[in-house]
Amino acid sequence: MSYETMSLQGFIQEMNDVSSGPHPRKFCFVLGAGASRTSGIKSGRELVDQWDKELELRNHDGHQQWKADNGIDDSNKYAFYSQYYDRRFAKEPGDGYNFLEKIMEHAKPSAGYVMLAYLLSQTANNIVVTTNFDHLIEDAVNYYSQEIPLVIGHEALAHYLLKQTTRPTIVKIHRDLLLDPKSQTKELETLHENWEKSLAAIFSSYHAIFIGYAGNDKSLMNFLIDNSENFQNRTWRFPYWMLYKDDPLEGKILEFLNKADGYVIRHDGFDETLYQIGTEFGYTVPQKEQFLEDAKKRYQALSTSIDRFTEKYSREAEPSAAGEDTSTTDMGSEISQAIQKATAPVELPRMYWNAVALNNAGKYEESLKIKEELVRKAPDNALYQHSLGVTLHEMRRYEDALAAEKKAVGLEPDNARYLDSLSTTLHKMGRYEEALVTAQRAVELEPDNARYLDSLSATLHKMGRYEEALAAEQKAVELEPDNARYLDGLSTTLHKMGRYEDALVTAQRAVELEPDNAHYLDSLGVTLYEMGRHEEALTAIQTAINIDSGAAGYWDNLSAILTKMGRSDEAAAAKEKAAELQRRDN
Repeated sequence: MSYETMSLQGFIQEMNDVSSGPHPRKFCFVLGAGASRTSGIKSGRELVDQWDKELELRNHDGHQQWKADNGIDDSNKYAFYSQYYDRRFAKEPGDGYNFLEKIMEHAKPSAGYVMLAYLLSQTANNIVVTTNFDHLIEDAVNYYSQEIPLVIGHEALAHYLLKQTTRPTIVKIHRDLLLDPKSQTKELETLHENWEKSLAAIFSSYHAIFIGYAGNDKSLMNFLIDNSENFQNRTWRFPYWMLYKDDPLEGKILEFLNKADGYVIRHDGFDETLYQIGTEFGYTVPQKEQFLEDAKKRYQALSTSIDRFTEKYSREAEPSAAGEDTSTTDMGSEISQAIQKATAPVELPRMYWNAVALNNAGKYEESLKIKEELVRKAPDNALYQHSLGVTLHEMRRYEDALAAEKKAVGLEPDNARYLDSLSTTLHKMGRYEEALVTAQRAVELEPDNARYLDSLSATLHKMGRYEEALAAEQKAVELEPDNARYLDGLSTTLHKMGRYEDALVTAQRAVELEPDNAHYLDSLGVTLYEMGRHEEALTAIQTAINIDSGAAGYWDNLSAILTKMGRSDEAAAAKEKAAELQRRDN
């Protein structure tokens, strides 16, 4: 047996379909550090990067020797999280606990955790298993669902899981932050037998949805692999493993899924995914007024309570003229009833995600109709304005796209994502000076966002400011070294600067990553042509045309190469084909 793939939308539909009826299925969630990034907590990968730099600074030679002794390099270092933790806090383990508390103390539940709280409290899918120490899940349940969850933060309490419960239940297999959490290598080798019994009980009744979990700790992953036959033969419920975007499926995760006969689902982020699941199960975003009204009610209850006992004590100190005891008399009129609850919001989030799915599928006209309805119903929602702009841009309706994107930026002027989108449309319209200002602002707000740096570089390139374009694109590639789009952008600028050898290496890397991308093959061919390597250039351009024969530029480049090689008849035919395509496009 082996794993199967499933689309996110297909999974959400299946999850909803099988959660009701005479024989419903139940799901639990298994979370790792990747689920907490948008809530303000660094991921395990980010912590490894931080500790790597700190240990390097402290003792360069010693740190390099330690890495060599342990077989650690940049390709595998994230699998050694616990070893890095051990080394960083070797002298005083208490410093490690102190560090963890500090990075988690100001974290607030993001939208994904709010949706998770809803699912835990309002559906039968009421269990979370997590390797995290933080309190984000229980905070979300308390704040947004106003329920009290059962938190199992230590193996000594694991036996409570063997009892049936309908309460939101949070299982912390590496312990709670305040209960001596496990981070050291020796602590993460195996699961405590109490956890093994409890997880067996959970997985026999619940399908596990893994999200934000990289599988780098041996304790849980080895337990899963050792019990993969239970998943495969349906003694336990088969699992669903969600992988972020293009993250590789490899190592122990791949071994587990193949043995367990599980599913692999690609997603765009924890918040986005949980939001879509939540809305499918009936969640609607409360109106702002409702949140504020709830806060007013809590404050009013506190104020009323204080007024009651302060009034009581003041009357006891000053008895009436008749000498009667007023401590038990009427404490005054009660506070008036709270303002009427806000009306239930329309299902705009569901409409939004449907429109996004249609846009991503290339069904722009259908997506546009929904998005136009969204902005009519919620004209001050910056996200909907931005999303409308994206679809209009894809449809090449740049003036309309510009208007929508300007509205989004006007509503949220410090939103780097919206600024980048506005810059991209301005760039497409040839308004490079305005595009540059907007792109620079996006990068100022998020200087380590590779996508925004790439947009800035593209505009600087168009303006002939190649040195600045090169610096921006180099940083983008440094941040995401396996992003073919950024490598192609870097190659294009190096080519323009006459640095053909460097451009060639970068273009080849882009093609290695995406060998079926016609644009990257064309860029490679152009650089080979400039270097006089005409046969190789011809092969690259012909491959590009085989993939996409409708791009006039590729035929133009083919004509130039054939002319240089003395194949004039073929060059003329290619030139005519390019002219034909240009007439069609115009």
